[in-house]
Order: sequence, then C-alpha cells, then structure tokens
Amino acid sequence: MEYFNNTLCVQAGWLVNETGILSTTNYDALVQRKQINVLRRGCLNTPALVAYDSIPERFRKLIAEKYGDPRKAITINLLQDKIEADPKANEYFSEYMLPNKHHLPAKVQIEYYTNAILLNACQRMISDRKAFRRSRGGNAPRMWDELARLIEDLTSATYPHTLPTHPRRLEDRYKRYQAEGYQSLIHKNFCNKSAAKVNDDIKESMLTELIGDPRNLDNEQIRSLYNIIATKMDWKQITASAVGVWRDKLDIVTHPGRRGGTDFMNNKAMQVKRSKPTSPLFYWTMDGWDAELLFQKNENGRTTYHNRLTVVVVLDPCVNYPVGFAIGTHETPELIKAALRNAVNHTAELFGQRYRTHQLQSDHYAIKALTPLYEGMAEKVTPARVKNAKTKVVEPYFHRINKKYCQLMPNWSGFGITSKKESQPNVDFLNKYRHNFPTQEECTDQIARIIELERQEKLNRYMELWANTSDEHKLPLSWSQYLLHFGAETGYLNMLQGNGLLMTIEGIKHDYDCYDPRFRDYASTRWAVKYDPTDTRKVLAINEDGTLRFELEEKYIQPMALQDRKPGDYKQLERVRDFNNVLVESITEKRKATATAIGELFENNMALNDTLTKLILVDSKGQHKNERNANRLGEAAVTTRKKIASHRFEDQEDEEIDLYGML
Repeated sequence: MEYFNNTLCVQAGWLVNETGILSTTNYDALVQRKQINVLRRGCLNTPALVAYDSIPERFRKLIAEKYGDPRKAITINLLQDKIEADPKANEYFSEYMLPNKHHLPAKVQIEYYTNAILLNACQRMISDRKAFRRSRGGNAPRMWDELARLIEDLTSATYPHTLPTHPRRLEDRYKRYQAEGYQSLIHKNFCNKSAAKVNDDIKESMLTELIGDPRNLDNEQIRSLYNIIATKMDWKQITASAVGVWRDKLDIVTHPGRRGGTDFMNNKAMQVKRSKPTSPLFYWTMDGWDAELLFQKNENGRTTYHNRLTVVVVLDPCVNYPVGFAIGTHETPELIKAALRNAVNHTAELFGQRYRTHQLQSDHYAIKALTPLYEGMAEKVTPARVKNAKTKVVEPYFHRINKKYCQLMPNWSGFGITSKKESQPNVDFLNKYRHNFPTQEECTDQIARIIELERQEKLNRYMELWANTSDEHKLPLSWSQYLLHFGAETGYLNMLQGNGLLMTIEGIKHDYDCYDPRFRDYASTRWAVKYDPTDTRKVLAINEDGTLRFELEEKYIQPMALQDRKPGDYKQLERVRDFNNVLVESITEKRKATATAIGELFENNMALNDTLTKLILVDSKGQHKNERNANRLGEAAVTTRKKIASHRFEDQEDEEIDLYGML
C-alpha cells in the first residue's frame, strides 16, 4: 500500500498475483467497466496502482480479513520509517553487568533494545514535525496521543517492546530516556536486595566461612549455626534450601577449604593443555608405579600374599615409549638411578651410542640428592609441581598399562581405592588362588615382559621419528659423564704408580693408565675409580673433592717374545712410544724455559752475585763459571759473555741432558 496523489493505492500486481483475491480475468473486466480506478498505468519497473476505495466492497472485505486494514497499516508505516538500528544500544545492553556480576538475560536485552530504537524513532518523528510546523510559522505540535497509538499498533512479534501506551506515561518514559540514556530502560528490580535475607557483606562472609569449613558441614548444620548468630544479631532467619543456593554461588571461594588446595588446583583452577613432543629425547618424564600384580613372599616361616613390586619408568611421551625402567620392592634413589641407567643404555642399543634428553620431568622425591644426576641426564630439569598429577603424563600411562596387561593376569590386585567396587577383582577368588601367586622373581619377569611388549609395539614409530630428528637436536652422553653418574666404585682410593693405576674389581686385578699428560702431574693424588661392571675396559678416576676427572684405559698387554705378536700389538706399542716422546718434549721445553728465566733473573740483578757463588746455579748450558766471571768483570763484560754463551749454545746442542734416556 502507498499513497499516490494523496490517494491510498494498492499495486495491481499484488492484488492479482500475490493475494489471489482477484483473477486476471476479473481484474480486466472490472477495469473495463470502470469499477476499479487505475490511477497509474504500469510500465517497466513501475507497477500499476489502483485506488483502494474504488475496489468493490466484497473484495475490500477479503483484503481486510486476510491482511488487515490498509489505512491502519499505512499509518503505522509513518513510525516504522523512522526506526533505525542502534549499535551503541545493542552493545550497551549486551555488555551491561548486574550487581551479581551477571549479564542481562537475552530476552531482556532484546526488550530493552527494542524500547530504545522505538524511543529514538519517536524523537525523529517529533523533530521532523517541529521542523515542518516552524517552517510554516506554526507552533510545535502536541503529538503524544498519536505516538501512543502508533506504538500500541506495533505488533509484539515484530517489535517486542514494553513501552507504555498511555500518552502521559509514554511522554514520561521518553523524557527520562532523554535525560538518563540507556540506563533508564533497565528495571531497578534486577538484583534488588531489599527482600533478601543475606543482604550485606557481613552476612555473606558468615555463610562463606561456614560453607568453606574444612569439616564439610551440610546445609542443615550451616542453617542451624547461622540462625543462632542471626538471632543474637537480629538478622532474618534462613532455610537449608537458601544455604544450598549460597553453596552453589560461593563454590569457587569455599572449595579450597572444603576439598583442599590440591583438589582446587586440579579441578577448579585453570589447566594447561599441552602437545606431545615431536621427536624422541626431546622430553622424558619419570615416576614410580606400584604394579597391580601380587606375589607371595616367605619370611621367617610366614608367607604373605599382598606384596607388590615398584617400577620406576622413564617415559618418552612422543609415542609413550618406555625408554627406561627398573624394578624393586619400593621406590628409592638407587631405583631411580637404575631406571635412568637403563634408559641411557637403551638409547645406545637403539641408536648406536648413549644420548641425553633435552628435558627431564620428575617428582620431588629425594630431589636434592638426585638433582646432580638429573642435570647430567638433561639440559633442563623441570620437576612437576607438588601434588600436581596432571602434569605427569606417565601416571595415566600406568593406568593404561594396568588395564591393558595386568588386569588379564590372575594375580591382578585391581584399580585404585577410589575406583568403583564393580571394577575390582573378586576377593574370594584371590584368596583361593593366592597359593598360586608368583614369587618375587616371577613377578619381576611379568613386569619386564610387559615393558618389552610395550617397546616392541611402539619401536618402529619411535625409530622413524628419530630418523627424522636433525643432528643438532641430538645430545650424546660421553663415557665419562655416564661413569660419573652411574659408575660403580670399589670403595678404595688408589695412587698412580710406575706401571699405572692398579686396582681390583670384583676379585680381578686390573692395570689402568691415562693418555692425558696432565694425569702424571698428580702422582701424589689419591683417586676413586668409577667403572661399569659390564665393561671394565675404561674407568673414570676422580680425586677426593671431585675437582679432577680423568678417563683411564686398561693397559694393553704386550707379548715379551716377538714371535708371540699378533695384529694390533705394534700399533699399541707405537701409541705408548708416541705418548712418551710428547711427554719428554714437553718436559724439556719446560726446563729450558725455567733455566732461561733464572738466568735472566741473575743477569739483571747484580745483588745476587753471592747467591750465584754460593748455590753454584748453572745456566741453560750447564755452565756456572761464565756467570760468576761475568759478574766479576762488571757491566762492561756482559756483552762479551752473551756472545760466548751464544757461540757455545750452537756448539753444544748435543750436550743437552738426555731426559729420554733417564726415563
């Protein structure tokens, strides 16, 4: 519907094609009989318009029944044309925060936004009317009756507003909106505490302390205690259901008191989500696991059947590969050390040499004693926060191992004590079967087989990832570092002798020596020796305070008879001779340097004449009289003596001390 030449019209196409009230034949017949007045002929992009009042009454009734009164609809359009979107109002109501820290409900946000854009439309309509009247010298119009009727005619489905339809009330709402803005549209009953029984900080604090009490009082107990205080303070009494509402509202504040700080950090605080390492040896995590496999043990004529073994596992989370493990009766620093030793030795089995990891995660058990070992095994040591089990992926790994392997064995002891009773083994069966439980050694074999099955299952993928790891990200573990952390000791201290360092390992005598010339500078030092029981060809010598370390090799045994020589004997002999030649050369150079320094000292200090005579110190050529005579001749004879000394040095090179022969 629209006005054309101040006449209410409808489009002919709408009347015939869309509504179906008139057929094309009826329409053409009515136009020919001039029962329908066509005010505008149709052409390209311009629809034909017919006067609404010229349409026969029977058809106008059908239009009104089906689509409503066109006159009223066209009146509503006068306000609808003024309605515009208001992004600021939308943002204001969307972000508005109530006193209880809640946002407005979505339905209420739509209601307040609709009220705002309708009041904005009223403002535009009033402004346009005022401007039109003033342009013609008239007074400002009084139009609240009309605006109230227009707003009342708006359907709630299209514009779900709650504006008043009484002209005076609508005007008051409009004026308050103009003065206070969007805030005036928010109902003041939201979070109204006037009728609340817990309506101030003191009462809320009292409930917080009662709900957060570590004794975990129930709602009825809290109600009773609160009302005792409320009676004395002249507060309103509360019910147990009200306590339940406040318990839910104060859950985050009271949780640490009710459940403890550890439970709070694990279940209420924000958690970190992490991805697995992309390559082997980027990250290792380790922990002890009381394997859920029972074994029988006989002590002092009494057999017990509740015994379980402890397994320390070093896990590489890139594919959850158990790179190291050790099995014992309980977790100890020695068991942890054995698991790490197994891990580095297993890397040698897989990759051809021992490697360290970039990062090692552990718990805080014996952390001070084990920190040097951890730092030797990894570039970075990152202990898990105390009682924060979620950071250690090795713990859920133990659960999977328990379910995948242990649960299938007849000596399985079940899940943890917090598990449901339905998932635990039949205790009656365990009691009947207990005499068939394995021994400690057999149970150890059970666990070792489980670890080996895990390794076999994941080995191919583990090796594939290692092959794709660049060399710069691989950290070899040297032999000396391996022995320093994992080597066994004899318990005795040894000193270097002429034929090397002599010691006895597990009843067998060994001779060790070092090809580092510095080792012979400490002939009087007492050495503790670390060794690998599986390979005693190399050992590590450490002094008592740990400041000196040398790698020693077991001495090669040369045959006395040339006829007994075998391949490699001569090469080892030459190695010893080359070492001695270098040693002699270094000693000779050192003695030359010291003799020259002393000669210059006496040459430049005439006051040392008596000292020179008394001590009979020779120069670098083994001469003493030249030095003494030069001092007697005085300063004038110094130049002559230098020439003589230089000449004698050239002539007497073969007279140097034969240090090699002395050795």
